Amino acid sequence: MSKQIQIHILLVEDESSLGYLIKETLRLEDFSVRLCKDGEEGLNAFNNERFDLCILDVNMPKMSGFELAKNIRNKDQHIPIVFLTANSTEADKLDGFNIGADEYITKPFSTPEFLARVKAILKRSHNKPETDFAAKEEKIAIGNTTVDLVNNTILVNGNEKRISNTEGILIKLLAINKNALIPRSNMLLHVWGRNDFYTARNLDVYINKVRKLIKEDETISIENVHGSGFKLVLN
Repeated sequence: MSKQIQIHILLVEDESSLGYLIKETLRLEDFSVRLCKDGEEGLNAFNNERFDLCILDVNMPKMSGFELAKNIRNKDQHIPIVFLTANSTEADKLDGFNIGADEYITKPFSTPEFLARVKAILKRSHNKPETDFAAKEEKIAIGNTTVDLVNNTILVNGNEKRISNTEGILIKLLAINKNALIPRSNMLLHVWGRNDFYTARNLDVYINKVRKLIKEDETISIENVHGSGFKLVLN
């Protein structure tokens, strides 16, 4: 059996003691971690190294985590991004999700919960073990839209765009259940692995993103069944 490729994580945290603690926690789980002390150092590392996951503090000197995430998203649409922050307001979390975060972890947090969330994100991310890649080697066509789950692209009326891994998972779920209502709770558990208030808001953000991606295809649309869930409809 071939040895599994080690996961490389970019950790950007300006609190040195917390950064070291998180790095050691991840290292003990056999992850390789590059710890940076501010956003500028983090961006330089991202531009020059390969990573499978980015964990970013939000409030940092020189460049905030939000600014760093925007720069990362300009270069890579599907690498998972996790925000760490003491900001717990709904507005802050929605800002993070709108930028393209896959997870938002509020300080202080427990180590077991932190590790569980990181592992859940990696499990569903583009960078999976070889057996999972085989399962993802497929294209899904619906209406005038084709989703390539290998290359993380969507082709709508002949126009190709990059999509994130989360968007791809969500589109696939909707497409294979076309014209059928998918309860919100089922979608949350399938895409994020849990059902809580903030992942529910994250679902709304991603539904809007998917709607924008497919808006040029008049043969399909996503309907919101109030209080129940969503369904992709063939018009």
